[in-house]
Amino acid sequence: MTRATIGPVERSKHAVMRTVFLLACALFAAGCTASASEVEPPNNHFFYPTGLAVSPGDAMLFVANANSILQYSSGSVSVIDLSGVDSVIQAWTGAQTIPANCTQDTDHLETLQCPDDMFINSDIGARIGNFATDIAVQDRGNNQLRLIIPTRGDPSIAWVDWDGMSLSCNDSATTSNALCDDAHRLVYVQDDADLSLLPQEPFNAYADSVANFAMVTHLTTGDVSLIDSPPAGDAIIADLAVALFEPDPTTGLVGATGIAGRSPGAGDMVYVGSRSENRIQMLTVGRPANGMLPYIVEGNWFFLDFVGGNAGTSSDTRGMRFSSDGNTLYLVNRNPPALQIYDTSLDETGFPANKAIGATPLCRDASTVTTFDAGDGDRAYVTCFDDGEIYVIDPRGVASVADIIDIGRGPYAIAAAPSRNEIFVTNFLEDTVGVIDVSPTSPTRDRVVLRIGIPTPPPKSTSTSTSTFPL
Repeated sequence: MTRATIGPVERSKHAVMRTVFLLACALFAAGCTASASEVEPPNNHFFYPTGLAVSPGDAMLFVANANSILQYSSGSVSVIDLSGVDSVIQAWTGAQTIPANCTQDTDHLETLQCPDDMFINSDIGARIGNFATDIAVQDRGNNQLRLIIPTRGDPSIAWVDWDGMSLSCNDSATTSNALCDDAHRLVYVQDDADLSLLPQEPFNAYADSVANFAMVTHLTTGDVSLIDSPPAGDAIIADLAVALFEPDPTTGLVGATGIAGRSPGAGDMVYVGSRSENRIQMLTVGRPANGMLPYIVEGNWFFLDFVGGNAGTSSDTRGMRFSSDGNTLYLVNRNPPALQIYDTSLDETGFPANKAIGATPLCRDASTVTTFDAGDGDRAYVTCFDDGEIYVIDPRGVASVADIIDIGRGPYAIAAAPSRNEIFVTNFLEDTVGVIDVSPTSPTRDRVVLRIGIPTPPPKSTSTSTSTFPL
């Protein structure tokens, strides 16, 4: 029996049995006879989806499956053609057409639920390490893309190429959905074991498609890795910025978290947030004239002193996102829970203002943010992991919560497809991806119109360790 033919309850039992089997194998290796195919991840289902990204032009959706309870031998990347998603949505919202095997959500009548294998192309994915957290997309031109995927389990950074038809990260593979080879798993700085290992807990990623680099933050070290990624060549860890942030004096925790480029695709300044300090660090990339590897240049920084306690400070920055023109920064902070808005327009010297212009309270433990202008001004959409909601923020004036959307259990990553007036959200705890209609003229604006995947039931026990969750 394959996962494609079992229901959510049976699927959950099957996953638990497989996890028990794998743990038993770890303890009593001599008695195990499991074949590779028995522990290979499914190529047509989500399993603990975390990071996701929309391709330039809004044609494809890439979803990272984190394999967070290790029921399979690896994580994976699933690929969805968004034209098929739109066909189902248009038939549903227009004529209330319900395809075979799909159902109307009885709690949210505007939402259609369909099996994920209706949309996932099972022949064009790739297998990566465990505990993937994010996907950054580098546009290499001519419909060629490169996905930069931090994976915390190794730790490593996978680079996976898209040729317009399928994903590949194994040069010797003869079949689809191959496991990334060592060349596509970045572990050592400059691929030299004598230099330095990649720091622990690679977390969030940003890719620049003009300057051809990517940066990855590290959740438990406060470091940032720079990846040189020539469009026609191999990616390589070129440099590290070590200990950019100090530990929190109360908890001792340290870490670099959110990251965003001021003008994506323009080789501009990169902003990095922290979970242990109340400031944003700015970075740029230097490239030697002699063609040697690029390096990180540490720039200015500014305090997050607009909201907070008596000292007016806030910490534990998470998602960060710039407006399309680079003149506004939206950042999610957990302490206190707030979306903060900064003016990052350039002054007469060419330096950004970095001035706070607004803020509004958020849910606790918010994770990621995206922005969208559907024709009536920017709105920010923030995932609320604990509450199963999306906060919709109108940033105009003093900023305010315009709407709250019920999305599913454990919403984590969020990405927009502007030309389709849609936003996509991974629901980590139920193995689904929600599709939100954000068209300003639609009667279902800011509502989930399609859930890709049938939600898996919550575990009977409430004692599940949070170590399996994306932090």
